[in-house]
Amino acid sequence: MKEYRIFDSIYSAEVKVEDGTFPNDVGISMATTKVNSIVSYQVISKKDRLVRLFYQSSNKSPFIELTFNSDNQLSMPNPLKKFLLFLDESSLIVSLALIRYLSTKSINCYVYFLTDMNNEDHKSLYFQDILGERFSRISPSHEEIKQILHSQEIGTRLFLLGKWSTVDDIEKIANDIGFTNEEIDKHGVGEKTDHIFCAKCYQFNLKQDPLQEEATCSHCQTKLDVSNHFSKRLNAYLGYIHV
Repeated sequence: MKEYRIFDSIYSAEVKVEDGTFPNDVGISMATTKVNSIVSYQVISKKDRLVRLFYQSSNKSPFIELTFNSDNQLSMPNPLKKFLLFLDESSLIVSLALIRYLSTKSINCYVYFLTDMNNEDHKSLYFQDILGERFSRISPSHEEIKQILHSQEIGTRLFLLGKWSTVDDIEKIANDIGFTNEEIDKHGVGEKTDHIFCAKCYQFNLKQDPLQEEATCSHCQTKLDVSNHFSKRLNAYLGYIHV
């Protein structure tokens, strides 16, 4: 019904759903035609079947076909006392719908955009216009993130969006401060690099395949059985000495 460019090649469109339904009020989908990336969405009106989409595209089309994967959906915890959203450049499309959704709700939420503080960019101005004082640009430094998390009250929930390395780092900082796994929701963007922790020399190895069952430690040459147990503390799968 209406399409406009927000910045760069990222667009927003208000659409009328011709067929099918959206599983949640806000979420993520994959486009099968005309759009070059994932699509984030916010349901404007279920009754009128109106939805706002955010996507990256170089094509215009009156129809966009979308598919949904339940593993990739954004799950909004409810009820919320306080909500902090951390995001980076890689998660712009995913975060746009979520930020629009949060702006329509009576939620005590704050958004932190990890970016180069030396440059004032139009993306930050866009978020600032929507959220006002609830939006802040911060550097990706661990110290600044620690200061923000240390000052939070009990019951605060964290939502992390960005490159896997970024969200894993923030999750570790939050865990060290005292946030529980139940208080942290994260959605990594892009390809994830998994590691195997060697039980003999305590070094890390790249996990070459998601279904990999055996590995040889590149540091001590020990043959390892790769466990399906993922250690949040080590941010790696455990590799036990093969017997």
